[in-house]
Amino acid sequence: MAAMAGERSERTYRLEPLDDSGIFLGLGLTQCALIGGGLTVGVAALTAGVVLPVAAVPVLVAALVSFTRLGGHPTWEWVPLLAGWSWARWRRGRQWVAPLPLWPTGDAAAPMPPCLAGLDIVGIDWRAGSTLGAIRDRHRHTLTAVVPVSGPQFVVAPRPEQERLLAGWGDLLGQYAVERGVVTHLSWSDLAQPSGLGDHLAWIDSAGRGTPNPVAVDSYRQLLELGATSAINHQVVVSITVARDRLARHHSRTNRGDEPLQRALITAVEALLRGLQSADLAAGDPHDPPGLQRLIRTRIDPLDARPRPRHGRLVDRLAHLRSSTAGPMAVEGDWRHLRVDGAYHRTWWVGTWPRMAVPPSWLEPFLSGGGVTRSMTVYFRPVSTFQSRRRIERDLVKLESDAATKQDKGRRVDARHRRATQALLDREEELVAGYPEMGYVGLVCVSARTLEELDEHAEIVEQLAREAGMDLRLLDARQDLAWAASLPLGLAPATLLAL
Repeated sequence: MAAMAGERSERTYRLEPLDDSGIFLGLGLTQCALIGGGLTVGVAALTAGVVLPVAAVPVLVAALVSFTRLGGHPTWEWVPLLAGWSWARWRRGRQWVAPLPLWPTGDAAAPMPPCLAGLDIVGIDWRAGSTLGAIRDRHRHTLTAVVPVSGPQFVVAPRPEQERLLAGWGDLLGQYAVERGVVTHLSWSDLAQPSGLGDHLAWIDSAGRGTPNPVAVDSYRQLLELGATSAINHQVVVSITVARDRLARHHSRTNRGDEPLQRALITAVEALLRGLQSADLAAGDPHDPPGLQRLIRTRIDPLDARPRPRHGRLVDRLAHLRSSTAGPMAVEGDWRHLRVDGAYHRTWWVGTWPRMAVPPSWLEPFLSGGGVTRSMTVYFRPVSTFQSRRRIERDLVKLESDAATKQDKGRRVDARHRRATQALLDREEELVAGYPEMGYVGLVCVSARTLEELDEHAEIVEQLAREAGMDLRLLDARQDLAWAASLPLGLAPATLLAL
């Protein structure tokens, strides 16, 4: 008994299911609008003296669109999808090409495509002699800073150490879930690229290392060729975004410039660095403006991102870029992919997270497998205690009312409905215990040099996601906006900001 009492139970993690209960009897807003519109038109037609078979056509069409599936989507989803696609093609066009100046323009900001419109890079005086780079969104009135981050070997750490590291990351996020906080969202973004072990192969072929042993060289080369398919290089950054509309009112009245927002960003970055250190994560200095320019160029064409040379000219080792050339040169959008400069991109959002409880390192096979170039970005939106309590009460009332309506009409309350209710009750208990709520959304972007390669790599990533318990949903007709949101530039999806 003493031995059993001394055993430690391993902690698992359960992710909250996506709320798809709808607004009435499981029907979404678009479905209710379609059915209501069909009934209205049908009744109006009958009132006007139209024969019943003809008057019933709008009702039948509305029911058909609301309850059938077409091309892997519910048919009703095609209505806003096609409308948005047509509007985007009319407003933004299918292709965009950066204007080329006839003479040097100095240090002007890079022209941006419509999906990145309003973004530029600014420098903020930070610590003594250093500059904090920030991505300014002139449309949303936000500033975003980006911090490169690395950590211990999480996968090989003991289970208690993994749980401790995750608890530290949770504490870091929880400090921003406060009333009237200036931080609107945070994100982490991991760019994974096959490394190819090129440095090791170059070392084998280099001179000046004595007389090599041919047998040992051949054996080492075979080992490198075998490991090249699984060697992955990760570049992880954490971004933090502050918004002007969250500043104190007296700042908004007295100063409409960016100075109060810049001070708020500096304060948020300092708190982020302290939190990362407390979570045992190694954080570098936030990117300065040239660092942000290099980051943008790397994400625009990750297939062309090569390690900096260790020898040669200083300008080559620093990978110097001008601000006027940091953005994309050409963008071409399609229904299922986006071409930016010389790379094709395809972006999904994580529609379903694992339904079962998972261990701390459950995401590692997805992040490190496949041998393809891809990025994963997860946005977190801190939710204050007051907002979280109101949302829980609202959703519980909706689910209970929906269940009562189904029972009155003789319909059963299914397991999905019961699980959603239980998830809200669990969330309420966690909130009372002092654990703040955090809205989150994940985006996955695969990059390739050709369309054939993109399709092949997309199948690999989708299979890896299924093995990890995730359901990736392709963002058809919105690939330009999806790709922009997958960049660590603070462009959180609108669905997250609407929480």
